[in-house]
Amino acid sequence: MGEILARRCVGAICCLVICAVNAISGDQAAQQQMQLHFERAQAALKSNLPDAAIQEFRAILALDPKNADARANLGVIAFVQGDYAKASDELRQALKLQPSLWKAQAMLGMSADRLGQFRDAHILLEKSFPHLQDTKIRIQAGIDLAELDYREGEMLKAVQVLLDLEHLDPANVDVLYAAYRVFSTLAGHAMDGIALTHPDSARMHQIMAEHLVNRGDIPAALTQYRMALQADPNSSGAHFELGEALLFSSKSEASYEDARKEFEASLALNHNDAKAESWLGQIFTSKQDMPAALEHYSRAVGLDPNDVDARVGLGKVLIAMGQLEGALSHLLEAVRLDPLNAAAHYRLASVYRELGRTADAHKELAAFSEIQQQKKRILAVYQQMRESPSTSEVRDPDVPQ
Repeated sequence: MGEILARRCVGAICCLVICAVNAISGDQAAQQQMQLHFERAQAALKSNLPDAAIQEFRAILALDPKNADARANLGVIAFVQGDYAKASDELRQALKLQPSLWKAQAMLGMSADRLGQFRDAHILLEKSFPHLQDTKIRIQAGIDLAELDYREGEMLKAVQVLLDLEHLDPANVDVLYAAYRVFSTLAGHAMDGIALTHPDSARMHQIMAEHLVNRGDIPAALTQYRMALQADPNSSGAHFELGEALLFSSKSEASYEDARKEFEASLALNHNDAKAESWLGQIFTSKQDMPAALEHYSRAVGLDPNDVDARVGLGKVLIAMGQLEGALSHLLEAVRLDPLNAAAHYRLASVYRELGRTADAHKELAAFSEIQQQKKRILAVYQQMRESPSTSEVRDPDVPQ
């Protein structure tokens, strides 16, 4: 699944496996001496002196050959130094002494993975992963485990591991890339299956349309969506997606009217389509029909209280109707649900300004400006790929882009 899943190691991992010496048999003087060696080893690791730490752990083993902690730490140091065979030997001995050292078992699995012993690695990582508490080791072990799941075709297992890792560290680039590869592979397999067995189906045309939208070719996408509806007028999602594509294609009154018909058709098939209600709210807002917009946005929020776009739209309508306190409530909830929603911050700033809360207005405008800069950076990356960034955020024509 790519090089990123396999070979990167956190430098501080030495300090993460074992943080305390086991209960030591023998007299008090021997215990005190081993504790002193352990403290010196920890200090050496913090000072990036692994050779000194190795000497201290060896001294502990000279006093107590069955000390599992010292063995485990020697294994971790060898792992960090890239000596995976030595690491495996030390970690295996530690686990014989104390099988419940889950971090040591995970490190042994990662060592086996790097030695090409994939089956052993998979067994060790799959067994130890649920027990890992340290975030850094859990992420590194999880990435390795997801790669092994991917390699063996166990895609659902890989997905479960990666979702766990994304929850732990949503900004981790290796985790995100691994998730991208797994989900792209799943999507590719599904698309190949549809293309092979149902090449002229509504679903195939929908898939083609989605790809064209991502490439920014909206006119071609409109053609594919219409072909999908010709193949199956009741195809779920096709009316809604065509409505969105029509709004993206043009801001003309005709496009808005055509989009309205598609969203209403979508609601006829699915009365609980909150997104279609939200889009209808925007269409009627553009026509300055605030009562109708209020009705659709309110219905969208009732169907899905977590629909950020509906709450932002509802806030906009309530501002226009002079109901600032009601608008404030919905916009605050929108920001809570999605702190990176630029339109929510922009509308919230306008409410604060109307309420005379100047400092709060400036704060929201600063947040809006920062989010817009982030979006520009993302857009620049996608433009290099000649694709359009995926987004579920409804575009508000009155919010600066």
